[in-house]
Amino acid sequence: MAGRSACALAACTVLAALFVPVSALAGDWLPLSIGNRWEYRGVGGAHQVETITGQTTVRGRTVAVKYYAEGVDAGLENYWYLDPDGSVRLAGFKNPGGLAYAYEPPVRILHAPPVVGIIDLPSAIDVHDLLTDALLFTTFFSYDVAEHVSLTLPAGTFDSWGVGQVITLPSPGLKSGSRLGIDGRTMASSGASIYSLDETDWFSEGTGDVQYRSSELMQLVAFGRPTPVLATSWGTLKRLYR
Repeated sequence: MAGRSACALAACTVLAALFVPVSALAGDWLPLSIGNRWEYRGVGGAHQVETITGQTTVRGRTVAVKYYAEGVDAGLENYWYLDPDGSVRLAGFKNPGGLAYAYEPPVRILHAPPVVGIIDLPSAIDVHDLLTDALLFTTFFSYDVAEHVSLTLPAGTFDSWGVGQVITLPSPGLKSGSRLGIDGRTMASSGASIYSLDETDWFSEGTGDVQYRSSELMQLVAFGRPTPVLATSWGTLKRLYR
């Protein structure tokens, strides 16, 4: 009987751990598990769903594939990984217009832990063709944390860190007045300037990018993780109490 009680207690402990609210757990600044899904709504009515669909290799690095399902960026893939310290890096992108870039070194989008201010001075980034690996050009840029702010969004309130710097990239096939961010997203026109130093992305620990600028300002509606599968069936757990 004592053994059965111990098993029941262990089962309860497992179940309690499973039902700890996600908001109560610290996590990655961009959770990259396959199946993670973000849904966004634009302030102008746009809709976007982004999902981690798998992994691939970009210039010898194993990276996560984030796929965009709707709107002006439907069909876009961009490629991400985390440094050992948790910093978020972008390895490249492939958009449905045929543009496919790989960055060497990959661009650090968010330093972990975040600190407001300049962490990385602009440094040389070689831009390669993702498909052929040919060197296309070299550019200079870096992302910096511009603000630490609490954002109230459709999905809830998030302690967030805003980062920004967008560089205009060659963008065949884009509509007049549009440009690309370095992750391949279609950005609203900002006139003739090369750089936009305004915040473009807001990251929250455990959730990732909760707000970002694309063709309009996109705000998080929902974030979903893959459903965990228990090694022990529910029927087996119930039998512990009989």
